[in-house]
Amino acid sequence: MKKISGKLFLSKFTILLSSVFTFSLTSCLEMKDADDDIIKPATYIAIYHGAPDAPDVDIFVDNTRINNQSFKYANYSDYFNFVAPGNHRLKFTPVNASNALIDTALTFKEGDIYSLFLVDRLQEVELLAVEDSLITPGANEVGLRVVQLSPDAPAMDIVLVKSSTNTSFSTNMDFRDSTPFRKTPSGTHTVQLRDAGSEELLLAVPNITLEAGRNYSFIVRGFTSPPTGSTNVLSLQVIRNY
Repeated sequence: MKKISGKLFLSKFTILLSSVFTFSLTSCLEMKDADDDIIKPATYIAIYHGAPDAPDVDIFVDNTRINNQSFKYANYSDYFNFVAPGNHRLKFTPVNASNALIDTALTFKEGDIYSLFLVDRLQEVELLAVEDSLITPGANEVGLRVVQLSPDAPAMDIVLVKSSTNTSFSTNMDFRDSTPFRKTPSGTHTVQLRDAGSEELLLAVPNITLEAGRNYSFIVRGFTSPPTGSTNVLSLQVIRNY
């Protein structure tokens, strides 16, 4: 049985650009050997702050704050099983404030795994819920998905370059789109984000090393044309989910 467990802590696991706020309650994820599906003995959620001009937030589940430190842009929480299956109210407020940026209810199914993303500009910020299906990669493989959270980027193609070989991972990804986890060769890659219409190179990130046997998310985030005062430009963040 593989386990994710621990206490609330700050980590700098993410490759590129920012620290990751990671908190894990005691939990256990079991992986099948025969196929790509996960055996899911409980309900798990992970949270990511991807709204590029939104403030640091506090996170409430059923009116109980679950973060001990400010949850900042590009922070990611590990999977945790704080919630039981069923309907729950989730609220995100600016730190130490009472006004809610997001106040919504979600229904979590028993045994499922979810990623919750704060997305869009501050004036339109919302919560994007994605049901995850982690996989068990083979030798020399990883599980990889892409989540597109740049609110002003054009539809884009995601290309992986390894040893001068280009592989199209996903095409025509719009804002809020995400792929499932897919088996992908491990090792060191360059990731290219290309305008799906013109093939213009929007961003290239070299030397991303993916460790075999892991599950990763590539998070496309930030503005292609940042508003005045914002430094959160288009970038790629790499998160190890498991």
